[in-house]
Amino acid sequence: MKKAFTLLELVFVIVVIGILAAVIIPRTKTNNNAEAATKLISMIRYTQHLAIVNDKYNAKDINWYKKRWQIMFTGHTYSIMSNGVYTKDPQTKKDINAVDLKIDSIILSGGCQDQNAIYFDYLGRPFTGNTITTSTPYQIGNLIKTNCIITLKNTGEIDEVLKLFPETGYIKR
Repeated sequence: MKKAFTLLELVFVIVVIGILAAVIIPRTKTNNNAEAATKLISMIRYTQHLAIVNDKYNAKDINWYKKRWQIMFTGHTYSIMSNGVYTKDPQTKKDINAVDLKIDSIILSGGCQDQNAIYFDYLGRPFTGNTITTSTPYQIGNLIKTNCIITLKNTGEIDEVLKLFPETGYIKR
């Protein structure tokens, strides 16, 4: 007797493979909001890390506060800078300046409402505002006191909401 597959067994295997393909293929579609959220969380943590590691306080410099590390948002892009100088991405070695997240918009609300930048002090605490336009060296008033909500919007996709906690600067989805 020959050992071989019957036609019925072959048809059954092809049907199972087709069902698996129909279930798996739609899940491989990229979600720009999810990718942007992951990247933005990483870059906010990187900005906080730079602020902790590279403390800018200098008693002899009256403009020391303008050198703090900050992440700035413009439309659908972000930049990381200190004293007008952009930092380099540790992976690509390119300036982190107006990096496009491939989404429609970034909206800040809650503790950072109506702001376009978040900066960190040497303890990693998040502040709102922009160090370039701030005129007071250490504005405790700008310390984020309630959760900063960062919403990433893109047409046709579910919004991603990030929450930046006060005092610790911890960020999560």
